[in-house]
Amino acid sequence: MIQTTVLLTPEFNELRKQHHITLSEAVKVGISILLAEKGVMEYDNRLNIVRQVNLYKQKAGEYAQKAANLENGKSHSK
Repeated sequence: MIQTTVLLTPEFNELRKQHHITLSEAVKVGISILLAEKGVMEYDNRLNIVRQVNLYKQKAGEYAQKAANLENGKSHSK
């Protein structure tokens, strides 16, 4: 075991307490998510995949909006 220090905002600490999340659990899950996002396959479980898909959908929506704005800008300049 390794002992370390973690700094939390008061809001995160309160939410952690309300939902009965230990700091050890939070760190393990957080590291697992980051490993999955970096492509470490043994940590790429269904929840992480769903999270990644949602992030990609959000990015796709942002890019679609930017494309629409560019198209609208071009059509106004004609």
